[in-house]
Amino acid sequence: MAKKFAFLLVRDFTLSPLSLFIDTLRLAGDEGDRSRRIEFDWEVVGERGLPIRASCGVELLPTRAMGNPEDFDNVVVVGGLLDTNRALSSEKEAFLLRAAEKGVPLTALCTGSFVLARYGLLDGYSAAVSWFHIKDFRAEFPEVNAHADSLYCVDRGRATCAGGTGAADLAGYFVSQFIGQKAAEKAAKILVLDRIRSSRDVQPVGDLFPAAASRAVKRALLLMESNPQETLSVAEIAAKLNCSRRQLERLFGAELGIGPMAAYLALRVHYAKSLLEGSDLAIGEIAYRCGFPNAGHFSRVFRQQTGITPTNLRHPERTPGTAAKA
Repeated sequence: MAKKFAFLLVRDFTLSPLSLFIDTLRLAGDEGDRSRRIEFDWEVVGERGLPIRASCGVELLPTRAMGNPEDFDNVVVVGGLLDTNRALSSEKEAFLLRAAEKGVPLTALCTGSFVLARYGLLDGYSAAVSWFHIKDFRAEFPEVNAHADSLYCVDRGRATCAGGTGAADLAGYFVSQFIGQKAAEKAAKILVLDRIRSSRDVQPVGDLFPAAASRAVKRALLLMESNPQETLSVAEIAAKLNCSRRQLERLFGAELGIGPMAAYLALRVHYAKSLLEGSDLAIGEIAYRCGFPNAGHFSRVFRQQTGITPTNLRHPERTPGTAAKA
């Protein structure tokens, strides 16, 4: 019997995670590139006749009307733009909640994790969230053990992935579990992917430290980016990575030319800069969110790091004298 996946698409869903996930199943579940649904089958579940628009403008029609979620081995929620007022229709909500009630495994691609979390379906679970969204996710869903240091996470009956090509990696995990690793590797080769990455592989870090090469340094940077407010000590970061503080400091020096705390400070200042430029938050609030004890200390450190005060960055028309008084 083929393993069956139901796909629930939110409004303005992201197309690439959906296509990569399905194509991995398609290529792994048949010989060559013949697209027969031998080992895996799938349906886009929704209101029949009503197209679902992707964030890129492409529209898809559901292939199956809402029915019994127990007909499927997994229900996959494909996320999209977060500013959509209502991600799922009431019919899709009912389908998803019934699937959870009946114990059908649930998977979230990209920001689909936000959808599951809003219904309380990730409470008490670990979840992989994109480094780009981790701060917002943690603020909104403190009951979820969210992290941004892996491409995907499978915790009991819940699977989550950061999005993008990570969807192919998560699909590869399911392929490996159901029919074997060789089938997953075959799909990756046909998709011209280097390999199917595991849950131990880390998400790509931001462009602030492109020289980061080792898994330990990349994971440490992601931990820092994920915790700008309640800053971790180097010892705490090293413990989470199962290495010594001295070893972590040596790796940072060799790869980045600075120590872990200097990198941490640079990341916090970088985050503060993005908040100054892209939000209307008060400077004191930004200082708090970025782990500084008060606005005055934040302003001094920010000026040391960037050569400009937070006020001058936000209001470049002001004179230095005015900025100092502000």
